[in-house]
Amino acid sequence: MINRREFLKNASVLTGAGALTAWGILPYGCSCSANANFPAYENKLRDRLWMWGHDSGVYDGPNGVYNIPLSPSISMADGIKYMGIPNVCVIRHGIPDDDYLTQFKEVKRIAWTLSMGSNESYHTLKDYVFKLRDRMPNLTGYFLDDFFRLSAKSLADSNSAGPAPAALSMEEMKQLYDETLAYKRRLDLSIVLYTHQLHPSIQPVMKYVDVVSLWIWTGADIQMIEDNFKKYRSLVPDKPTLLGIYMWDFGGKKELSQDFMVKQLDYAHQLYQEGQIEGLIFHCTPLVNKNLQAVEYAKEWIAKHGDEKR
Repeated sequence: MINRREFLKNASVLTGAGALTAWGILPYGCSCSANANFPAYENKLRDRLWMWGHDSGVYDGPNGVYNIPLSPSISMADGIKYMGIPNVCVIRHGIPDDDYLTQFKEVKRIAWTLSMGSNESYHTLKDYVFKLRDRMPNLTGYFLDDFFRLSAKSLADSNSAGPAPAALSMEEMKQLYDETLAYKRRLDLSIVLYTHQLHPSIQPVMKYVDVVSLWIWTGADIQMIEDNFKKYRSLVPDKPTLLGIYMWDFGGKKELSQDFMVKQLDYAHQLYQEGQIEGLIFHCTPLVNKNLQAVEYAKEWIAKHGDEKR
């Protein structure tokens, strides 16, 4: 996701690679994109914005556990287009068909999930995602979602001094990181971390990741955003960081107030201008067509600040 190399556009590489190349998707077995480089972040905020991508129906609807209202389905690509965001993190359990991939043909950068919070999902998804590296020239990173198995209660009850329980063991993390280093081109390995998981036991895994995305699960905790970010930096002082911006209060299972949205975006803007974060990730694509005040405020905020430089 955080790439500092020049973008190489070589249309002749794609010639004759099959019908899907018109969409920027290469057939299985083709290594045409293996040596492609990717666009370095431009010196403007918008280029460093990502969106957490979920398929519609994952959270919303009458049977959802978070009380999110139902609305017509919207693709990840259409969701980021609505928000004016160029990059998307594709977070999904299953392995899609090729038609699904075509929605990403005009997305600038894509990060794809390697794990959905369990070891089983990691071993299910890994082979497929690794094969995408040679098929999607705009794939720039991987994500380990819901990585740490830590809660506020488990931290309070824990006396362990070892690494935090996680979806992958330390041995698996080292092996995965070594594999990412050995691949023909560098894709960033990122993990999800929540502010309620800020504990020294997360530190051992940090040497095996490139990027951390830091999230505030419960809306009320936005009031502690400054203190929690300082605590985060005391534990993880130098990792490139994308600050997660929720547009629904998942912990509270209710709509996020505009006041909380204003507070977290004001502080995120400050951190970005100070160079303390690489960018932001807005959560998530299925929310954008529900007429939510937090979403509409975020959309206006992006339009206002997107072209700012630091």
